[in-house]
Amino acid sequence: MLLANYHVHSDYCDGKNTLEEMVTAGIASGLTSMGLSSHLSLPFPNDWTMKEENLENYLNDVKLLKDKYSSQIELYCGLEIDFFIDRQDISDLAKAVIPRLDYTIMAVHTIGITTGADVSYIDESQQNFEQGIKKYYAGDNQAFIKDYYQGIAKMVSMFEPDILGHLDLVKKYNHDNRFFHEQDTWYQETVKDCLDQIATKNTRIEINTGTNLRIPGVGRYPSDWMMPEMKKRNIPITIGSDSHSTAGIVFEYDEAEAYITACGYHEYWVLRKGRWDAQPLGV
Repeated sequence: MLLANYHVHSDYCDGKNTLEEMVTAGIASGLTSMGLSSHLSLPFPNDWTMKEENLENYLNDVKLLKDKYSSQIELYCGLEIDFFIDRQDISDLAKAVIPRLDYTIMAVHTIGITTGADVSYIDESQQNFEQGIKKYYAGDNQAFIKDYYQGIAKMVSMFEPDILGHLDLVKKYNHDNRFFHEQDTWYQETVKDCLDQIATKNTRIEINTGTNLRIPGVGRYPSDWMMPEMKKRNIPITIGSDSHSTAGIVFEYDEAEAYITACGYHEYWVLRKGRWDAQPLGV
């Protein structure tokens, strides 16, 4: 079975449960290595990330939990950090806190200009996603999708995060192919170009299993067709359920492991004694 989860949220950001409740759920589910990764606060108003004034408490709480549960599970302190396409950068706060973390997850959630308060998001709602593309890309879905994947590649190139979170988040509200078709040549070539650049770094792509729990039908990130492309490029992988509640700690892990194995992967990467190590699949 898969023994790790490095994408875990709590009530420090948009999760439903406390850090300790998430840890005990991980232990009960059989995890042996787990990372806590609240959304780091953003440099503009929002209602889903950690409040900046709570950052020190978060870091201290994770440390206390590491000590309390050290005989039962290896715990690691992480944060999910945003890269901004318009800035081609992460926040100053993120740069300051990274040296204090055990690992980083990086991702892109925003559309358009992030220097004001009127920000659109990829994953808030289908309406908000569509409004953002209309406002900042004159409704040109393809232009935004290309910017998104180029932004992902730039993020990995600049910062080489430990984990790349939900690679193809842009499909979250793409019901009935509203914004793009994943089978289209332009889309697949855009993704492959992104994977080519990721493959030059040591960043691990996360196999994110949790979205179906919140929005049934979306599937895993990345989409199934991308996994063989990742394997061709020998891109390392790790696992995370993007848990926002205790119910999601190991959501669809068995299905994910079966598919990863079918695509030719024999291992995934885990933190052991503070270092990244390859863990055989199926063990």
